[in-house]
Amino acid sequence: MDLADTIITSRDPVVDLLADEAACRFWWGLQQDRLPDGTPAPSLALTIELRQAVREILDAHIAGISPSAAVVNRVNDIASSVACTRQLVQTPAGGAALTTRHPPADRLYELALAAVAESLIDLLVGPAHNRLRRCENPTCSMLFVASDPRRKFCTQNICANRTRVARHYHRHHRN
Repeated sequence: MDLADTIITSRDPVVDLLADEAACRFWWGLQQDRLPDGTPAPSLALTIELRQAVREILDAHIAGISPSAAVVNRVNDIASSVACTRQLVQTPAGGAALTTRHPPADRLYELALAAVAESLIDLLVGPAHNRLRRCENPTCSMLFVASDPRRKFCTQNICANRTRVARHYHRHHRN
């Protein structure tokens, strides 16, 4: 979801956190703790393509409609672009599964793209899928997974507060 939320519409003008190659590399750098060590950043074009697919799928899920088959196929292609093997390993706590991913040597960046695609798949088939929400601030496009079923805003201190202030203003400053 973090990739889908790299477009911020609550600002005027809209802010694209992936505005150029440098910004894209910076964003991927922030994601390094979620990726295998040494994973290079994909290009801006590949990142934008994946962002559009992720956003379309999440928007469709929230709307309760099916996304296009083409966009689902694209995410599945990205997720399957990196071969992986699972092995049983012994740990002090017992057995555990170890998954090793094997990207093509000339396309190590596919590890990053596949990680995002797999994360999207996990979200949509996991227990949190019914808690996916769009912020109810009309000027915000952010998506979030609600920890509380009553949560309506991506952030309480920004979007929820802005909505409360606007509601208060309209109640007390009618012409």
